[in-house]
Amino acid sequence: MRALLHCATLLYVMQKAILADQEVHGAVSSLFLVPRGIDRIREGRRLAASLITDNLKEQQLVLRGVHPALMELVPPPGKEKIGIDRVRAVIRGGQFTPVQGKRKACLITHAETLTSEAANALLKVLEEPPRDLVFLLLAKYTGDILPTILSRSRVVRFKPPSQEILLAKLTAVGYSEEEGRYLIAVTHNEEELDRFIATREDIATLRTQAKTSTRTAIAEVLATAVISRDPILRHEGILSLLDRLIKGEMELAVVGARILAKVESKSITTLLEDLMHVSFDLVRKNLSVPVSYQDETLISLSARVKIKEILRFSEYIERARQAVEGHSPLEAVLLWLLLAAGRL
Repeated sequence: MRALLHCATLLYVMQKAILADQEVHGAVSSLFLVPRGIDRIREGRRLAASLITDNLKEQQLVLRGVHPALMELVPPPGKEKIGIDRVRAVIRGGQFTPVQGKRKACLITHAETLTSEAANALLKVLEEPPRDLVFLLLAKYTGDILPTILSRSRVVRFKPPSQEILLAKLTAVGYSEEEGRYLIAVTHNEEELDRFIATREDIATLRTQAKTSTRTAIAEVLATAVISRDPILRHEGILSLLDRLIKGEMELAVVGARILAKVESKSITTLLEDLMHVSFDLVRKNLSVPVSYQDETLISLSARVKIKEILRFSEYIERARQAVEGHSPLEAVLLWLLLAAGRL
């Protein structure tokens, strides 16, 4: 799990820095670079809450996303990109004095989804910002942001989470250390981990069920598993997919690519990140470096694949990620990558 845990001191320091800049320059744009695993909506609202108001009850409204001074810039329903119309609506709303709270905040949790037209419209408002309006942008890489927007933004890089804090939460519920480290490795964010903290589950049984269901599953079922919202099924599905491709079930590449090409690109980006993490674990196994969890399929794969081939495949994953973000034909990219996995 790559969730981001912030201590109160860190939040306080970042908020004070933003406010200090706001006092000097009027409105401010702050770009937060976040690693995989952060719950961007939750963290973005936390950052916005004390910027909007000092009232604790009103801050709770911000955290729920219902405060009138909070403007969340997101893609319209059914879309993956933020268009210029959405930015123009924020600009219009930002012209008015906040009716509740000391300032307004425009939160863009996925700034990389701005279209070029929307980004340029946002740039114009940053050049001549409305009074009492703060912009908070969250993204993974500076390269995802228009350079001119970047030059007008305070950049804050979030640190990776402390695994020991997460592990302490899990062991307090009753999980063994090995189970806790496995859950941290396979979950994406705090929301996924919260499920296991709220109710202790039988991890061994869930892993066995996931392995059994994906080991001989038809391509359609396996493709669904590798992008599942169930972290254990998703992880075991990816291991089974690699294992079966390497064993020569190349029809999985053809059918899987066709099916996965129909899902939203966000799910594919997450899948590519999962593949990269599994590749890193295979490298660690080959180098006899301890991994955070034990898995018979991972051990089997590492024994059959040379480290040079794994590193080459990692490069292919990164090239696939760039191709997907560059809007290359998704089915072609996935077919190329899955065939490459089969050649491991």
